[in-house]
Amino acid sequence: MGTAERRYEIMIILCRRRHETIRNLASEFAVSIRTIQRDIETLRRTEPIYTQFGKYTGGVYVVGGYSMDRMYMKEQELDVLRKLYIAAEEQSSLLTDDEKSLLRSLISQFSKPKIEQ
Repeated sequence: MGTAERRYEIMIILCRRRHETIRNLASEFAVSIRTIQRDIETLRRTEPIYTQFGKYTGGVYVVGGYSMDRMYMKEQELDVLRKLYIAAEEQSSLLTDDEKSLLRSLISQFSKPKIEQ
């Protein structure tokens, strides 16, 4: 298994289990703890995951309800929807209240969860 494939599999595991220890991941993939640590550091740059230290709560976590099989919009796309929503708020005749509500819902549903630490 190559590096990219292992990292992809790590994300599948994390999305399914929501939390896992680095030691368990290393054992599961038959690689060193340091290899998993490097994988996690790389994944943290693009995926909503974080690490937490602690004897009982330590490990790698997935933020909120993030799922790899869910579609998320890019920030630029979301920015366009946010601007439209702000314009609709400023000019009340642009969209109905139901349309504004739908727009808020779209922004929420297609935004990746943010890491809050």
